Amino acid sequence: MSDGPAGPPTVHPYTAQNLRRLVMLRTIAIPGAALVLLLAGHFYNLPIRAMPLLTIIVVLAVVNFSTWQRLQTGGGIPDGEFFMQMLVDVAALTGMLYYSGGSSNPFAYFFLLPLAISATVLPRRYAWPLAVITAACYTLLLFYRVPLPPFSQVREGPTFLVHIVGMWVGFVLAAGLLAYFVQRMGESLRQHERDLAEARERALRDERVVAVATLAAGAAHELSTPLATMALVTSELAEDYPRDRYPHLHENLELLRSQIRKCKDSLSVISATAGVHRAEAAHPMAVDAFVSRTVAEVRQLRPGANLAVHSEGPRPAPQILVERTLSQALLNVLHNAVDVSPEDVRVTCSWDTEQVRIAVRDHGPGISLQTLHPGDEPGRSTKESGLGLGLFLTHTALSHLGGDISFSDAPGGGARVTVNLPLARLQTGT
Repeated sequence: MSDGPAGPPTVHPYTAQNLRRLVMLRTIAIPGAALVLLLAGHFYNLPIRAMPLLTIIVVLAVVNFSTWQRLQTGGGIPDGEFFMQMLVDVAALTGMLYYSGGSSNPFAYFFLLPLAISATVLPRRYAWPLAVITAACYTLLLFYRVPLPPFSQVREGPTFLVHIVGMWVGFVLAAGLLAYFVQRMGESLRQHERDLAEARERALRDERVVAVATLAAGAAHELSTPLATMALVTSELAEDYPRDRYPHLHENLELLRSQIRKCKDSLSVISATAGVHRAEAAHPMAVDAFVSRTVAEVRQLRPGANLAVHSEGPRPAPQILVERTLSQALLNVLHNAVDVSPEDVRVTCSWDTEQVRIAVRDHGPGISLQTLHPGDEPGRSTKESGLGLGLFLTHTALSHLGGDISFSDAPGGGARVTVNLPLARLQTGT
């Protein structure tokens, strides 16, 4: 939960849970406050102005009931809404203390309760304003209040003045310490929860990758025989039907041969790179040359596709270590773009001293719900001939390289897929 620029309201699932606990706390506190008023007025004969206090309690009960109804509708609770609930509690407590002796009331330190809650569950941009507001309310109650004996007996002398000032300084210090240290500890706990969630997600993704790798090894073994048979049949067809009499047939046979060779090369890569460290299997290449080579590979496999490449960045282009998983990740993105927009795909490669960005723009139907979640489990695809593995493997490969992939609708129609990779990782191979 960062304190960045203003944007859409921050919504977290645990904020609704915290607000539900706050409603429960008020449900206990509101009858408790009414009971205290009853005891103070009837058993201790304190001159309490019951009507204003009861009005505040009723208003707080109405707010609590409306909040409970709000929670029943479901949905996320923004941090700002939770902050407003804390302000309601501070305002109610200020009003009750105003009619019951002000800061001299022993319950004045209840101001620290909403502050402690906010410092624990809300970001810094909310905790500090609430600390200032509670300190200001406490300070005002030093001067403006309805006196209530025995809390507001008139006392004179420097000793009592020092006592009042000491109470004020102690409250302000306590508010500041809560806003600083408790908020920091709460943020550390939330960050720890996010790290655990990311670790669980990585572990689950790694399990899926292992399962896919096992299936790939089995498929590589099983496909070798039918590929050899297909190669033999195409060779026999080429001999049975001479080129000079069947030129169109030979063009198709040559296309089939190139596709068979491509399949064999892919199977060879699976066997050759199994168990090899990434840096050992990689070779250095300029980043613009790598993108151009990968685009050329797609052009060879998809002769009818129209792909344009543009590179921009400081020259000469930085050298990176290129290995098959990186190439395959980019190939998956390019093939997806060609599938939906074979007539126009634009690839832009840019770089600076820290990052490499590869943007692929197509003119297809745009982003679908599936492509927005590339980390979802494999086996789901929006393409009729797809297996649902391409984006999953691409996302996994880029994550291992320290990068990520993002999707957006392109201006004028189509989709833009952007691959972001840290240059340092690409250069060291670690």
